[in-house]
Amino acid sequence: MNIGKRLRFRRLFTHGRSVIVAIDHGSYWGYITGLENPKRVVEKLSETCADAIAATPFTLERVCSSMGNLAAVARIDSSVTVYDDMENDMPITTVEHLVAMGADAAMTMCYFGGARSSEQQRKLGMLATECEKLGLPLIVEALPAKLIDYHFSREKARGKALTDFIAIEDLLVVSRVSAELGADAIKTYYLGSVEEYKKVVENANVPILVLGGPKVKTFEEYLGLVKNAMDAGAKGVVVGRNVWQREDIKSTMKAICAIVHEDKDVEYARRFLVL
Repeated sequence: MNIGKRLRFRRLFTHGRSVIVAIDHGSYWGYITGLENPKRVVEKLSETCADAIAATPFTLERVCSSMGNLAAVARIDSSVTVYDDMENDMPITTVEHLVAMGADAAMTMCYFGGARSSEQQRKLGMLATECEKLGLPLIVEALPAKLIDYHFSREKARGKALTDFIAIEDLLVVSRVSAELGADAIKTYYLGSVEEYKKVVENANVPILVLGGPKVKTFEEYLGLVKNAMDAGAKGVVVGRNVWQREDIKSTMKAICAIVHEDKDVEYARRFLVL
């Protein structure tokens, strides 16, 4: 990792582990409850222990005055769930633009095993090459293509579990291939036991950031997932709906940060929650 990447990564991992709050959902769904006013959400996040936000570059421009000390992860690609083939997502800007605007990292999707898997991998490799040239860390959201319905469709995911779509072996593959193609960090799901997930973390050879996914039934369930992921060696979380779809963003963030930044257990973290 070159000096430009190392300097930018320091802002994401000031506590050793990172809590990144994703607010890029509007570029996929258009409308989503809790994110009608991104600037208001960011204003609240700026007063919490969050390390960074992840958003499209154009949303970052609109909310930057409210970010405080939050680092900026810029989403470089997009596809609209209600209209598009999700595997056909395309870059919406350039790495050069992200560097010019002061982003601390770029984030891209990469779907493996679908009809356009080779195109997705080529996209990842080319973005990684540009990021390496310009000193910008690249976070890859690595997903098996067969997981798209669970990840993006509220209707198709209803009543189903993550294990109805993928197994731990899928995460072993997509995380390692992403690293081989140039990912500096990987955003993906947590699955299985702590011991099983340790294999995913070790096999990736770059930091794993566990994504939040659909809002869970109980927040304690999400905290348990975060604790297991940290115990397995993950380097942080990227969370969205499980933060800004809750009533009290600040107390929610305190609970998450207690586990990620301070290595506390779930029982300790839940004391911060407004139940």
